[in-house]
Amino acid sequence: MVSLSDSQLRTLMTAAADMPPEKRSMFLERVGAMLALRGRGHFNDADVADVVALASCGLVHRVDAA
Repeated sequence: MVSLSDSQLRTLMTAAADMPPEKRSMFLERVGAMLALRGRGHFNDADVADVVALASCGLVHRVDAA
């Protein structure tokens, strides 16, 4: 089980909201697995932001405006 602060949970939920609905479960599973692999019970905001960015790779395709 992973325990997150309110701000960390907000970061996670904001990113999950950007996911296509059919990919949200996979995204959340990736985040949980990556945080568990870090091997610590507590994560700082930077840890969570890094994991969220890594977990979203390949799941969200953004088109940059030229």
